[in-house]
Amino acid sequence: MMRIRQTAAAFAAASFFLAPARAEIFSAEGVAPLDNGAVAARDMAIRDAMRLISIRQGARVESAQVLENGRPAESATLTASGEVSGKVRVLNEYQQGKLYHVKIEVDTGDAAEAGRRRDASCAQPPGRSLRRKLVTTYFDVARPAEASDLGNLATSLPTELSRRLTRNPMLMVRDANTVSVLADSRVSEPAAGWEIASQLGLRENVQFVVAGRVLSTSITADGLRPSIFETNNTSEQSAIYDGPFAGLFGGGAKYRPTERQFDMEVWVYDGLTGSLLADERISGLAKGQVVPKLPKPFASAAFWRSDYGALVDKLMNKAAQRVDDIVSCIPFSARIVRKDGKRVYINAGLLDGMAVGDKLLLYKRVSGQPVRDLITSRELGMPESLNGDVTLVQVQPNFSIGVVQDSSQPVSEGDFVRFVPLR
Repeated sequence: MMRIRQTAAAFAAASFFLAPARAEIFSAEGVAPLDNGAVAARDMAIRDAMRLISIRQGARVESAQVLENGRPAESATLTASGEVSGKVRVLNEYQQGKLYHVKIEVDTGDAAEAGRRRDASCAQPPGRSLRRKLVTTYFDVARPAEASDLGNLATSLPTELSRRLTRNPMLMVRDANTVSVLADSRVSEPAAGWEIASQLGLRENVQFVVAGRVLSTSITADGLRPSIFETNNTSEQSAIYDGPFAGLFGGGAKYRPTERQFDMEVWVYDGLTGSLLADERISGLAKGQVVPKLPKPFASAAFWRSDYGALVDKLMNKAAQRVDDIVSCIPFSARIVRKDGKRVYINAGLLDGMAVGDKLLLYKRVSGQPVRDLITSRELGMPESLNGDVTLVQVQPNFSIGVVQDSSQPVSEGDFVRFVPLR
């Protein structure tokens, strides 16, 4: 078999390549089918228009010619050179037949600022934030003997993590530090916790479930230090040198830990489907005072003042930031808890940032069984189908009432909605 690959520039004016980058205004019209309602069609049409502008700015055609068994064949793909960025304005939109048309204008004059606004908003409504709910759970300690001086580490760690996550005003955090997502602690694969994570998400009424495992708190280096009038009758993990001259004038040398690691994994699950969204490993090495002379409970003020506590404090902040980064730009989701004809009740309200007039896409699970990778056996998530949209007509502190539009299938309790920002 012989394969020849060709690449050619297409759909690009020469000035785009020869002239330096400058502010410009582009426009295009996108279309999308109305199969799943006007809200979904509008968003897809805007994306279609953005893609057309990207192609016009510079695209390439990649073709592959194949000669096999004496028969020639060719395939080709059109790929945009980069994503267009800038301020997007909708000029016109209308429905025609079974298609939704949207004409947009993109001003690239302030693309960097537009990018920052898009990253900061992460699908948020203008002027307010939708607060995502999550719960922290039990952290299994893989080697409990190493962590004997860190009292209640498995339950205190998620509590401390939840405290740090509450610093983010976009999150509503709950702590279930005695509940483990793994039915058997001997199971090392975090994806195995999808079913309990989904049940916990339903029970706690949260969008995300955070769990993890402390892999190691082991001593990695020891050293000698002078010891004056000190015995080995102490809770510090160490050894007293009692060789020649050890007791001279009450002095000696003490062999003690000088370096210690803290190594943990943080798992983030989708509370609706139980699918594993992230498996982050966070670790570091502390030097100095790494084992206390007297027991200092984990997360106590005395613990944070130690060299080892300073390292763990830094790693806990890093873990909280990683969870923030993972969940902050995942679309806001909520569940339908009751229905009355076309009216549905959603388990998110004013305290979650909802407002009258918000439009949300409506989804239904296709089946009760998750999609599984047949090679790795990993659970990837639950299949779902778009089933129209919901417009909120009443908002209470803890719930909202919406009206379903353009649904192709019956709506039922347990279906869920996702927020789509209007442009």
